[in-house]
Amino acid sequence: MPIVLLDAPSNLGLMRPASDREPGVRFAPWQLRRLGLAERLGALDGGHVEPPPYDGLRDLATGVLHGAAISRYALALADALGLPLERGDFPLVLGGDCSIVLGCALALRRRGRHGLLFVDGHRDLLRPEATTHAAAAGMSLAFATGHGPNLSTRIDGHLPLVAPADVLLFGHRDADRWYDASLLAVANDAMRSLSLDAARRIDIDRAFGQRMAAFAGCGIDGFWLHFDADVLDDRVMAAVDARQPEGMTADEAVRLLRAAVSSGRCRGLQLSNYDPERDPGLACGRVLVDILAEGLDALRGPVAAVDGDGAPGEPVE
Repeated sequence: MPIVLLDAPSNLGLMRPASDREPGVRFAPWQLRRLGLAERLGALDGGHVEPPPYDGLRDLATGVLHGAAISRYALALADALGLPLERGDFPLVLGGDCSIVLGCALALRRRGRHGLLFVDGHRDLLRPEATTHAAAAGMSLAFATGHGPNLSTRIDGHLPLVAPADVLLFGHRDADRWYDASLLAVANDAMRSLSLDAARRIDIDRAFGQRMAAFAGCGIDGFWLHFDADVLDDRVMAAVDARQPEGMTADEAVRLLRAAVSSGRCRGLQLSNYDPERDPGLACGRVLVDILAEGLDALRGPVAAVDGDGAPGEPVE
């Protein structure tokens, strides 16, 4: 199955890190290509989906930062994913913040009933009215499962993009107090939610295997894998906007990716939330390249020619 790299450098779902700066996740695809990701994977170049401009404004209709622009971007990203999915390729979408999961989920929703494996340091189930930052990255799973303003949840006529019962939420280590009790109940009951701490108490590989077996057997045609860099331990992945201690090791992440891909049901993967501006020595970027190369090793195809700048459609040296 050929791996196709598609750049989705949207930072629309994050608040400004400073009054005069945009979030640096927009540079992640370029930097990961510069670090040799395409060569390590033998990946083809799927191009680039340009996001709307970042203005830092909260959308009045939705109460969400860049709410309307994020919905438009979801449509554009879903369109760009159409060809590789129809060919049976494995798209690896390089984000960008977590709100790009909406476009990935929409692309599969157009093609039947698909699930979402959500591997993230946070559950991303915030509601706009319960936040001061209004950033969609922290609401992305809520929106994908139909919880939130209509503009953010009903995209291209689909509501929800993925049913809560078709979600496996795994590896988070955030606090319950951040979330509405009703959405926590949905996560715990319908989404097979399992925190990283709980998984380790069972044995992380066994716990993931058990949840995956139930997930893959729930009637879905396949699933999308959302992988947020902040699921990793802060000691190896400090280049994220919401740092937390005691995350996954690189080895645990590799084993998880291998298990997901080996299921034969994984239709593609999205990497989110790596910020090269927070990674001056590029150690975090190199860890991500290693994890993806080793975790997706079973999918490797012939080496592709890509360009030295990581620009879409041109080669990386």
